[in-house]
Amino acid sequence: MSNSTSREKLYTQKKGYGFSPALERTRQPFRVRNMATLFALLGFTGGVYAYSMLAVKQDDFSDVPMPSTLPGVQDVTREYKDKQ
Repeated sequence: MSNSTSREKLYTQKKGYGFSPALERTRQPFRVRNMATLFALLGFTGGVYAYSMLAVKQDDFSDVPMPSTLPGVQDVTREYKDKQ
């Protein structure tokens, strides 16, 4: 048990939230691969978002009939225009 706690102290600092130099050296070989994965995931999600926004903009709803008024709802603007 004491061996594992002394090993943990090598990778953490007693004060603050920073990384120790040993942990920085341990993480260094994975930085390029992690950044490539980050950019790939961001690119994929950005591409899906952009594609979906462009696909929605192309929809034309002019052929869908719109009701003049909803049942049970009065058109207040028409009454206001008629008064003037």
